[in-house]
Amino acid sequence: MTKSKNIQELYINIGDIKCQIIRQRIKNTYIHIKNSNVIVTTSRSTSNEFLEKLLYEKRTWIEKKLELQRNSKRNINYQNGDIIYVLGKPYTLNIIYGDTKRNFISLDGKNLNCNLNKSINDTDVVKKLIEKYYRYIALQEVPPAMEDLQERTGLHPLECNIKNLKATWGICSSKKKISINLNLMAYSRHAIEYVCLHELCHLKYMNHSKDFWNMVEYYMPDYKEAKKELRE
Repeated sequence: MTKSKNIQELYINIGDIKCQIIRQRIKNTYIHIKNSNVIVTTSRSTSNEFLEKLLYEKRTWIEKKLELQRNSKRNINYQNGDIIYVLGKPYTLNIIYGDTKRNFISLDGKNLNCNLNKSINDTDVVKKLIEKYYRYIALQEVPPAMEDLQERTGLHPLECNIKNLKATWGICSSKKKISINLNLMAYSRHAIEYVCLHELCHLKYMNHSKDFWNMVEYYMPDYKEAKKELRE
């Protein structure tokens, strides 16, 4: 669909939160949280400085709204019986208490076993342990995917990091530094590769123009399937 000539788009990063800015023929500024995306609609004359200040002031509110959306979608309470995804496959969370000195995670058939010391009864510990497990997987999955894509595209970031991003699957900064969300490890390798490619293409096009999407499609013709998976 062709965008109206009266609409201008850009992105502003507030920490690790990627905010889409849409300038239209309106007077006021509005912040919307939709499908885990932060969308700001404002007038065409609003300065970037004003928007950055506003977004920093509203950052706590934005983070809370994003967290509510994520939890309502995934319905994860980090308790026995919850479904936890690993590389696109569902596993039933099974919390096991014992005399273990080191908390750890193991996969057993269709179960994701969270082995905890019997003195621990805290869902936050379970959450952090799963995040640590995702980080371990990310260190196995992301570097080879990025290396392959860099060789194919000829695009090279200054650095690529794994982070617990709150509001986006990946970020490419103006300083050519890429960050990939460790929670992406809940999705398939295809989705992980898509996000890596998406951020690499931003090294050439710091927008979502037609040229940008043409480049993504050139290296991944079925990228829309990965986008659909991430929305679900």
